Amino acid sequence: MCERTDAAAAFWVAPEGREKAVPDAGTVQELQDILGDRAPVFRAAVEAAAEHSPKEPHWYLAVVGADPAARGQGHGSALLRSGLAQADAAGLPVYLESSKPDNLPFYEHYGFEVLGEARLPGGGPALWPMRRAPRQAGA
Repeated sequence: MCERTDAAAAFWVAPEGREKAVPDAGTVQELQDILGDRAPVFRAAVEAAAEHSPKEPHWYLAVVGADPAARGQGHGSALLRSGLAQADAAGLPVYLESSKPDNLPFYEHYGFEVLGEARLPGGGPALWPMRRAPRQAGA
C-alpha cells in the first residue's frame, strides 16, 4: 500500500502482501544487470536484512520519506499514523528497519522498540530493526 501527501510518501507491506514484496527471478536479474559488479554486495545486503524479518504476521513499513523542503511539517507523521491505525485495527505489530540513528527517537515516539543492530555487508550502513506492538483503539 502506498500512501502520500503532496510532500511525502510511505510504502507499507500488509501481511498478505509479504510474498509479493519479494522480487521474482526476472526482477532480480534486471537488478543484477543494472547493478553490475555491485550486484553481489546488494544481494548480500538484502539477505542480511532479511535475516531480521519477523516470522509472525505483521505490517512492514518499507519506506517513508518527505521532500526536504517540507520536513518538520508533519507529512511523514501523518502517513505513519495512518498505517499504524490500519495495523492496530487488524491487531498486528509493525516492523521497520532504520538506517539513520537520528530517526530512532522519532519512531520510538510512536511506540517502536529497537530490537538490535545489524551491520550490512560490504561496508553498508547499520540497520536498527524496530517493532511496534499493536494497540487497542483509544489507547
